[in-house]
Amino acid sequence: MRTFKHAKLMASTLRAGLAERGTAISHSESLEIVARQFGFRNWNILAARIAAARQQAAPARLPEGWFAAGTAPENYRIGAEPDHDDAGKRVGSIQCLFPADDPDAMRIEKGFATLMQSVEARSLIGQRLRFSAQLKTRDVSGHAAIWMRVDDDRPVTILFDNLTNRESDGALTGTSDWTQRHIVFQIPDDADSLHFGILLSGMGSLQAHDLRLEEAATDERISATRQHDQDQRRKRRIIEGSPRNLDFSTLI
Repeated sequence: MRTFKHAKLMASTLRAGLAERGTAISHSESLEIVARQFGFRNWNILAARIAAARQQAAPARLPEGWFAAGTAPENYRIGAEPDHDDAGKRVGSIQCLFPADDPDAMRIEKGFATLMQSVEARSLIGQRLRFSAQLKTRDVSGHAAIWMRVDDDRPVTILFDNLTNRESDGALTGTSDWTQRHIVFQIPDDADSLHFGILLSGMGSLQAHDLRLEEAATDERISATRQHDQDQRRKRRIIEGSPRNLDFSTLI
């Protein structure tokens, strides 16, 4: 059974069939006709959908110790890829599979995806912890950021920051070259798990490298204070022992 993935073949068949009946159309005209038959406004949109489907068929490889999550991870290509600026190294990457003019654009705008780790936090109690990364964006319609969260053992979130409420040094949007962002937490006595990663909302793409999770200086400003709305419990996840593979060097 043929689907929109076979559009070019269908366009060639259409063009040949019409030629046998004395009607000549160009290759581009046949592509436009097939695109409309599948409900797309034009061939460019259908071509983008075909490219996205091919990417979904060959998903990016996840780095060891990391996993993909979010409200709509199926709309994104998430994993690690070669760092084109530094041969031999890898970057974490989140890329929306659909362009802004795709018919599903509004649905994509409401979703986000993250590449993250969840680790044990009890050994970190009392530390002032700094999570930082270099971020690079392209055509981001929502926002791109690092984030960090601490849960207690219920589990309920007690600390959280994803850069979106900052007046400066906040989440990125649009297109930007490598830019550093950081988060600093004072890990409280009732901390049970630590969660951190990179995230992309809306469309576009995000790359991240030089990720670091380290003890911060005692005079470094703390990014987030304790959460007071503690009514909503989170789904418990499998917690790894310690942060690892921050350079994405090992793949699953």
